[in-house]
Amino acid sequence: MAQDLEALLKGLREGDGPAIILLHGDEFRVRGASRAILDLIAADADRALGTSIFDGRSRSWGEVEAALMTPSLFAPACTVVVENVPWFAPAERKVDLLDKSLSLWEEGRRDESGRAFMVLLRSEGWTREQWLEAGDASELAGTLDDYPAHAREIQAVWQYCREQNLLPGNPRVDEQGRVLQLLERGLPDGSRLLLLAPQVDKRGRGYKQLNRQGCVLDLSVERDRSGRIRRESLAAFLDQGLRRARKKIDPRARDAVLSRCGNELWAVHQEIEKLLLYVGEADTVGVADVEEIFTDQSESWVFDLTDSLGQRDALQALGFLRRLMANGEYPLRVLGAIASQVRRLLSARQLLDHELARVWRRRMSYTEFQQRVPADTEGLPTKSPYANYLTLQRAESFTFTELKGFLRLIRETDARLKSSGHQPQAVMERLILEMCRP
Repeated sequence: MAQDLEALLKGLREGDGPAIILLHGDEFRVRGASRAILDLIAADADRALGTSIFDGRSRSWGEVEAALMTPSLFAPACTVVVENVPWFAPAERKVDLLDKSLSLWEEGRRDESGRAFMVLLRSEGWTREQWLEAGDASELAGTLDDYPAHAREIQAVWQYCREQNLLPGNPRVDEQGRVLQLLERGLPDGSRLLLLAPQVDKRGRGYKQLNRQGCVLDLSVERDRSGRIRRESLAAFLDQGLRRARKKIDPRARDAVLSRCGNELWAVHQEIEKLLLYVGEADTVGVADVEEIFTDQSESWVFDLTDSLGQRDALQALGFLRRLMANGEYPLRVLGAIASQVRRLLSARQLLDHELARVWRRRMSYTEFQQRVPADTEGLPTKSPYANYLTLQRAESFTFTELKGFLRLIRETDARLKSSGHQPQAVMERLILEMCRP
C-alpha cells in the first residue's frame, strides 16, 4: 500500500498508523520526516522519556527488541528509533564484506568486524558445521582473491571469531525475518518502531511485506536519466523554503539558483538557508544576492568524469567527455573544471596522508565524517562540509604522485588547446587516455 508523509502524519495524529515504520531514500528528507513523526508520537515529556535511539550498524536486533518489550518506568509506551538500518540493504559483494571486516578490525571494532566476517563466510556458502570443523583461515585462500595480500589480518579475525564462538549467518535476512515476526505478533499498546535505512532492496521479501502493510515511506528524490535531481523537484524545494521564510524571489534570481543547484538535496538546503540568512529583512531575493552567496554546485558533472578517471575507466571517461563536448561545453572550461577538481583532490590526498590519517576510514558515512573530522580542520579543499566529504572519498583512488602528474598533463593540454593546429576534442581525449594509463 502506497504511503506518503502527510497521510502517515494524519494517521498518527488520529491515533492510528502503523506500529513499525521504515523510512528510506534521500538522507535530508528521511531526517526531516523522522523529526516530524517523533514530534507527534513523542511530543510530551512523558513520551520523550520513553524514546530510545540505536545505531543499526553496531547494535543487535536483540537489544532493539528488548527495548521495545521492556515497560518504561516513566512513560506508558516506548518509541524505539533505529538509525542506519542495514537489514533491508541489497546483499553486499564478498570483496566489500572483506574490506568492511578488515577496516573495522583496524579500528579496533572487533565484534562488528567478526559479524561482517561471518556474513562473508555465509555468502561463500559456509555452513555452521563446516565452520566448526574447519582448521584455520588458509582454507579461504582458494575462494578469496585478496587472501594473499591480507592473510595475516584475516587469520587474526578468524581466530577472534573462534574465541567469541561466532557462527556464520546472514543478519540481513535473519533480522528482516525477526522484524516481520514482530509485525505479526504486534507491539505493546502505543509502542512504535521507527527504522531509518540508507539503502533498501525493494525486491526483498521483507521490504515487500512491510510495503504491502503500509509501513514503508519512500523518500527518494525524483531524478532524471542522468541521475541528477529533476529541475521541477528543485524548484518545488526552493519554493517551500521561500514560503517558510516568507520571502519572494526575482525570476532571474530563481533561474540563477536552479542553475547553481547540485545533486544532493541536503547541500541545496544548506545553500538556500545561507541565501535566506544573507538577505536578512529584505522581502525579495535578488540575482545579486544569489551571485554573492549561493555556491555554484552545477559543475558536479566533473565528478562523473573524475570518478571514471579514478577507476582507470578510459572508455567511460571518454563517453562523458564526448557528451559534454556535444552539449556545447567549451574545451578550456572543461579543462579548467578538471584542473580545479585535481587541485582539490591533491589537497584532500595530503590530508588523508597526514592530518586525517588516524580518523579517516574507507566508505565512511557522511554522519561519521561530521563526527570524526572537525569542520575547522586546516586544509579542507572547499567551504562546504559535504563537498569536502565527497572530495576526500574520491581522493582515496589516487596517490599524491599521480595527482601531481595530472597537473603536469593539464598544463601541457592547456598549451595545446591554446596553440593552432590541434583539434580540441582530440587534445582532450589524449589527456583522458594519459590520466587513465595504469
